[in-house]
Amino acid sequence: MIVGIEVGGTFTDLVMVDDAGQLSVHKLPSTPSDPSVAAVTGLRDILDLSNTSGAAVTELLHGSTIAANALIQRRGARTALITTQGFRDVLFIQRQDKSVVYDMFYKKPEPLISRAAVFEVAERMGADGEVVTALDEGAAERLIDDLVSSQDVESIAVCLLHAYANPAHEQMIGGIITRKYPHVRVSLSSGIAPEHREYERTSTAVIDAYIGPAVEKYLTTFGESVREAGFSGTPLIMQSNGGAVPLETARRRTANMFVSGPAAAVTAATEVARATGVENVISIDVGGTSCDVCLITNGTAQTTVKGTAEFSVDGLPLNVMMTDIVTIGAGGGSIAQIDAGGMLQVGPQSAGAVPGPACYGHGGDLFTLTDAMLLLGLLDPETALPGGITLRTDLSVQAAEDLCERFELAPVALAERVYRIAIVNMAQALRRVSVKRGHDPRQFALLPCGGAGALIAGPLAIEMGMDRILIPPHPGIFSAYGLAVADVRIDYVRADGAVRTDSLSRAAFAARIEDLRGQAAQEFAALGYDPKALTLSFAVDARYVGQGYELRVPIEPEEIARDGVAAMVEKFHALHRQQYNHSFPKARVEAISFRLTAAHPRPALAHKMPAGGDCESMGNRSIALPGLAASYAIYQRAGLADGFAAEGPAILVEPTTSTPVPPDWRFQVVANGAIKLERSKP
Repeated sequence: MIVGIEVGGTFTDLVMVDDAGQLSVHKLPSTPSDPSVAAVTGLRDILDLSNTSGAAVTELLHGSTIAANALIQRRGARTALITTQGFRDVLFIQRQDKSVVYDMFYKKPEPLISRAAVFEVAERMGADGEVVTALDEGAAERLIDDLVSSQDVESIAVCLLHAYANPAHEQMIGGIITRKYPHVRVSLSSGIAPEHREYERTSTAVIDAYIGPAVEKYLTTFGESVREAGFSGTPLIMQSNGGAVPLETARRRTANMFVSGPAAAVTAATEVARATGVENVISIDVGGTSCDVCLITNGTAQTTVKGTAEFSVDGLPLNVMMTDIVTIGAGGGSIAQIDAGGMLQVGPQSAGAVPGPACYGHGGDLFTLTDAMLLLGLLDPETALPGGITLRTDLSVQAAEDLCERFELAPVALAERVYRIAIVNMAQALRRVSVKRGHDPRQFALLPCGGAGALIAGPLAIEMGMDRILIPPHPGIFSAYGLAVADVRIDYVRADGAVRTDSLSRAAFAARIEDLRGQAAQEFAALGYDPKALTLSFAVDARYVGQGYELRVPIEPEEIARDGVAAMVEKFHALHRQQYNHSFPKARVEAISFRLTAAHPRPALAHKMPAGGDCESMGNRSIALPGLAASYAIYQRAGLADGFAAEGPAILVEPTTSTPVPPDWRFQVVANGAIKLERSKP
């Protein structure tokens, strides 16, 4: 029996699959003050609803926003940084680029720690890993004593020059801190982000140290709580790369949890895309607070890489392998308001779980996207939402009064504009992961998920010129489903600075690959997994000599052994042409980092969809979608048999969401219970 628990900003979702393949779902409001409360309450609920005990659960997987919340809200630990003498100001100098080019009042992002919390130690490694100045361990110990006594720190980040090439000095300092001050958490850059670029590596180490204590405390509480609920195994925690790791491993790599929940949805989207044979999709996960978008090509989700899809939080770089997810503040709880210029805008502020949209009746008095969808007819006020929430149209109308008066609009007309603005905002996010990356979105299918994803899918696809939509099973709890299908996965990187490919022999290339392979085998064996069962995926971050950014080039070691390093170089040229519409075949190429993603496949999820049978329409509902207003035939999704097809306008209703099928579109139930929507009149 497998259970997946995903904590979002508004709702906590759960999926349970038993040994017969029967799937149970549950959804309840999140508890922002302590997210573990809703997670464990939901676990107890779904066990009770299924009349089973926690002892029957063989695997429990969890994804949470705890790391993101700690960083975004700046509620992390008291943190200090130890760095190489002469490099105290790396965090504050940052880079010369500006995220907003034409802002004359632009200010660099504020670091998480002050300059007074940065300490220098006399040591120096060369870029080749050779010791230039040896570390004086006695002096380092005195520095640490002074640091701990003067700063009262909870966590220390250590980032020394060129530690990615030789971590010896960082490990010595880490050993001193652990031995003398075991209560202080240590984050070594060589263990978190062993790559070149001092600012990005320093920032990542500080982020890990800053959020580490809060995440560790949360994971400890969660582990203890699920044991009290009867679960006796080791929980697996979702990472930003779309894979899971045991709880203790997650405690050591807290920076890797930043997009834990959204990454789970992408993992599920990849699984559904492969199962249905539609391997080029753009997933869009629309929850109550945010909208998360990811590009999936050839059944593989895109990952972050410097210069093309790098990741930062409030402008602070987080340089770890992550699923390339673009997030904007647009969700069911997004608040409609008037901006400084007197224009109507939707989000990024959200009503969240507490008090929630006005129509929830929990005290919210601001008009949100959910209120708009209720007035448009997309949501049925007679059907309770998960968590026992009954939607009240009168409260939505009441919340709309001020905006209606300001713009001289009826409530439904206001709702149409709010819905339309939300669609346009989400379309911008889709363009960022597709057009900006050199991909034509019209060649992809849209895969919506999250409680509000399916509700906006049709109009959003039309806005983007897309002709195909793939609605996955249980889209409203899709992140939890992604947890249930995630493999155990860890990423490894070896950074050798910049190595010219024309001077890199096959043997030298193979040696780097074997080094990564050995690291993976050793760590997975220590975790109790068979190294022989690992699925290994290799890549090289490469660039033209003189460039300041890289492209990630997938490689096959066997291909390099057969055709030489030139095979990788040709792939790099092709990727550069796709990304930037040009390449320089005669220019010199250099390899920056060698990467390995090692995954231990978990048992296949034997998930059975309901057989269906009653495919008749259950009546009609008037839906006032902007430009698509019509009487929509109502279908219960659970009753649709495999292969069933019909024309729109229609609305497919299920417990966690609904899917409007616009006029001139048709839908069909396909593999594994997914539903494919296609435009019949381009």
